[in-house]
Amino acid sequence: MILHRRPAQRQLAARHGRTICTDRSGRQLRSNERIRSRRPNRRGVATVEFAICLPALIALTIGTIDICSMLFLKESITIAAYEGARMGVGRDRTNGDVSTRVQQFLDERNIQYTGNPCSFGSPDFTSADTLDNVTVTVTVPCDGNLLIPSALFAGMDLSASVTLRKEYKNLIAN
Repeated sequence: MILHRRPAQRQLAARHGRTICTDRSGRQLRSNERIRSRRPNRRGVATVEFAICLPALIALTIGTIDICSMLFLKESITIAAYEGARMGVGRDRTNGDVSTRVQQFLDERNIQYTGNPCSFGSPDFTSADTLDNVTVTVTVPCDGNLLIPSALFAGMDLSASVTLRKEYKNLIAN
């Protein structure tokens, strides 16, 4: 719409200190029509902004999910190592008992591993005396254990170690 003022209306408006806007047919425009007609055309701006921001938002979301699943995996193997060590510090507990408990815990959490995920420090749970420090280390691969397979963590192994004191020396079986 092109806005212009008629001479008679202009004189009337000047007397009262107002400006009257009309369209080409002479119809007086209401205030909301005047404001809308002076606004620049911004159609499609939100769509373009969304198209520019969407890839960054998707990358941020996927990265956050990947890091959170990595933290969950790390915490899970730390708890598995603790559970195994807790099992092994009692009397007549061996490395086999520790490995069984660790594998049971990893299976409960659906964590994939190959072979025996446990390794033991020296002394191990079978040969430790009373109040000796014993260490169990649990190692699992990142591949297959993360929600979103990514090249960032491909081929990596996560490990966690826990050290506790052996409460009682194992009794010698006769």
